[in-house]
Order: sequence, then structure tokens, then C-alpha cells
Amino acid sequence: MSIRTRLLLVIIGLLALAFVGMSLFAGAQITAGLQVDYEQRLMSDIKLIAQGIAPAAAAFARDETDDQALAAAFAPYEAQTGASLRLYFTGNPIEQYSGDNTVRNPIPRPEPPEIDAVFTGQTLVNQRVEEDGTVYLFTAASVSSDGRAIGILQLGVPTSALQALIVQRWIVLVSGMIALTACAALLVGWISHRMLRSLRQLQDSAARLAKGELKHRIASPSSDEIGAVARAFNTMAERIQSMLEAQQTFASNTSHEFRTPLTTIQLRTEALKRSPALTQDVAARKYLDEIESEIARLTSMVQGFTLLARLDTDRMELGRDQVDIVRFASALRNQMLPQAEAKGITLSLTAPDRAIHIHVNLAHLTLVFRNLLDNALKYTPNGGSVRWSLLCEDQMMIHTLTDTGIGIAPEHLPHLFERFYRADRARLRDVPGSGLGLSIVAAIVQAYGGDIQVDSPGVNQGTTVTVRWRVQSPEPTLQR
Repeated sequence: MSIRTRLLLVIIGLLALAFVGMSLFAGAQITAGLQVDYEQRLMSDIKLIAQGIAPAAAAFARDETDDQALAAAFAPYEAQTGASLRLYFTGNPIEQYSGDNTVRNPIPRPEPPEIDAVFTGQTLVNQRVEEDGTVYLFTAASVSSDGRAIGILQLGVPTSALQALIVQRWIVLVSGMIALTACAALLVGWISHRMLRSLRQLQDSAARLAKGELKHRIASPSSDEIGAVARAFNTMAERIQSMLEAQQTFASNTSHEFRTPLTTIQLRTEALKRSPALTQDVAARKYLDEIESEIARLTSMVQGFTLLARLDTDRMELGRDQVDIVRFASALRNQMLPQAEAKGITLSLTAPDRAIHIHVNLAHLTLVFRNLLDNALKYTPNGGSVRWSLLCEDQMMIHTLTDTGIGIAPEHLPHLFERFYRADRARLRDVPGSGLGLSIVAAIVQAYGGDIQVDSPGVNQGTTVTVRWRVQSPEPTLQR
């Protein structure tokens, strides 16, 4: 999981926890406030309703109207508030209100708290459960006409109305918090993207440096801690480039300086071999042959160092020759046949029956495939086989060299192109080589835009080398 993802998850989690806590706290406050406001509204409504129905209540108390008329007076208020209204008479011995209707509507005993509060001049809201199991909020107010108390009006409303209002406010609150969380997440994502851009730039630069782009630097580092790391990276890259350039210069100069003494030693050795005084000295001639062999080996290493130094410093001149790769492969196979026949190895070539031209330095091409064929022949036991096949596909020339040799253990495959690396040195101590061949081959192939891959099922199971080389190469240029 990336740093950005972890950072987003942590921050969004903290924001979510904070918003949930805020929502719960705010919701509790909203719920309490809504309940208080709702009760206050009920107490205000009952007083206004009591004034509005006073005439109808007085007429009802004098037996001038019936229950239907009183219900008709209640209906608009009940529809508006969603509540039910009841009128109770005080039972006071007032002659004008001593009709039969007052007898039918006495105050219930014991008196409910909201009615009892009216007698003390107060108004309150009381919550209780009715016989049908419904929870109601009750409040009451005195009904008066011409300064005389007629009775007490009781209002009862189900708590479901209050609960619906609370749920509605909670939905608005939760929706708002979700929207805020989403906006905060987007903002955090944008900020983290900007903050981590420097880290991604640092990661990309490190990867490019690892691939050999020693001249690459991080441009315009920021002024924060990540910028400090970027500046330290640039300093490190400069030192690495300086060290490697010094090393490459040393290798190039050393390789060049080795040529003259090696040439001199070789000439003196050849002169000694022709000397009449040493013609009959078998031991001396044997030693001279060994010296000559080691000189040839050392000369080959010096040439390899020189070529690698040029490749490392981008001073190797790429191809200027137009080469028929099919004809080249046939000619190189014929050159390598004596070496194969000396070990009884079958060296076969499978190639297209038409000419395929590529732009390449012929010396580089020869060095690549001579080295690969030489390795295949060296590491294939007597009586084995080496097959070289050429296939043109998607403007790429695919060379596949397969041998029945000693193979390569899986743990050695990733290191084959490292300089001086030789798999299983103890087992291969009798096989000549310096460990530079595949490094040079890979460098040349990559310089021409191709790639090389070595595969082996395991020890004593043979090896397959695949080289992909572009058929249509760009115009030859001199790299500097």
C-alpha cells in the first residue's frame, strides 16, 4: 500500500471519527432543542386555541349547541396542529353554565398534571401513554368568556410528530456531515497529491539513476523537508557521477596504456620462438607458448575494457554498415565450425531464405554473436548440439541460440550480465574466460536499441539465449 493511500485512509478515518462525534453531539443538542421548541409551540398554540373556541365553548356550556357544533369548532384547529382537543368544565356553580353539557364533561379525577397546572396559573407539557399504547404530549389552558372561566381545554398530540421532525433534522445533519466528509476527503487527496509529488519525483529520479542516467537531477526542489532530501539526492548523484566518470577515465586510460607493453611483449615472444637457440629447448618453447596464450587473453581483456569504457561514456560510434544479417550468420557459422567439429558438436543454423539488412557496425555485430557462439561451444560437452535460429517479426530480428550444455542454476541468471561474474567458479575453473563477454554483448545490443535474455531450466539442461535486434535501425549517429 502506497504512502498516499495510507495517508488518505488515516486522515479520512480521523475526519470521519471527528464528524461522527460532532454529529452525535450536535444531534443531541438539536434533539433537545427541538423538543423544547415543540413544547413551547404547543403551549402557545393551546392558549390561542382556547381564545378562539371560547364563544363556541360558552354556547355549548349553556346548552345552546350540541357536541357536533363543538366538534366543528375544534376541527380547524385539530387539522392544523394534528392534535386532538377536549373541553372540560370547572364545575363551578355558575348559573349560566349549569346546563346538561357541563355535567357530561367534568374534569377527570385525579387531575392530570397539565390540568392541575392551569389552576395554579401555569402551562406545562406532560408526556404519558394512553390506553391504546400511543405516547402523547398533553398541555392545557383555561377557556374564558366575558371574564368568566368556562372550563379547561386539553390538547393532546402523538409524539410521532415530534419524532418525525427529529428524524428529518437528523437526516439533514447526517447528509451534511457526509457531504463535508466527502469534500474533506477530496481536499485531503489533493493536498496529499501535491505533498507527495516531490516524493514521486524523488522515486522517479532514483529509478533513473539506478538505470544509469547519471546526469539526471531533481529540478527545483521544494523548500520543505522533502526538498532537503531531494537536494541531498542531487549531491549524492553528482558524487556518484564524478566517481564513475573517474573510474571510467581510469579504465580507459589504463586499457590504452596496456596496449603498448602487451604489443612489445608479444613481439618479443614471437622473436624468441623464432630464435635458433630455443628451437631444441622443449621447456622454453612450452613456456613461451603459455606466455603467448596469456598475452592473448590479457589483450582480449584490455580490448573489452576499452570497449566498455566507450560504452559507459557514450563515445562508441554506432553502425555505419548495411549488413545482410542472414548472410552474416551463415558466414559466422562457417567460421565457428572447426571449433565445433573439434568437440563433435553439431552447429546448425536456421534462417530466412531472403536477405534482411540492418544498419550496424560489422565489428560490433561480429563481437556479439561470436562471443555468444563461443560461449555455447565452450559450455557444451562433446557430442552436444548448438542451434542458431533467425526469425524476423514486427521489424525485429529475433536470434535464438540454444545449446545442450551444462546449463545455469536459477540463482545465477539475474547476475549473468554483471562484469566479471562467472556462475559456479569452482566448476568452471577449467573453462577460459574473464567474465566480461556477456557484459560487453549486453551493452552493445542495448546501444543499438535491442535486448538480450538468457534462460536455462537448470544445471545440465542447456541454455537458450534470445537476442532481439531492430531491422530498421535509425540513421547512424555519433553518440557524445
